[in-house]
Amino acid sequence: MAFGVDLEDACAERAVTAAHTTLDAARGRKAYAAGLDEVWEAATSGRVELLVVEEHFRATVRAGEGHLIPAGDDDLDAVQDIVDDLVESVLEAGGEVQFVPDESLADGGRVAAALRY
Repeated sequence: MAFGVDLEDACAERAVTAAHTTLDAARGRKAYAAGLDEVWEAATSGRVELLVVEEHFRATVRAGEGHLIPAGDDDLDAVQDIVDDLVESVLEAGGEVQFVPDESLADGGRVAAALRY
């Protein structure tokens, strides 16, 4: 059993490393988005190839004029978990999603993406 857990951890670590490598390459070719608002805009236009999200990241927002506006949990017009919507949007457009440990995207605002173009 211990071998299986170690193997599982090693596979998860490789996936996280691969996600960060893909994001670094996307930065180099100017096909990178970071932060909720920027990634949301790319995801809703079908441009996200790989969405990378911290495991426990959740955000309540309202859609403003082309941008997301932070909102309180008691705001009835707000989307309670925009991250869920982002994941669905990326998957529906044929992109991939990778969850990474919390605090591993500190420079990306807890969510980042490698873009198709």
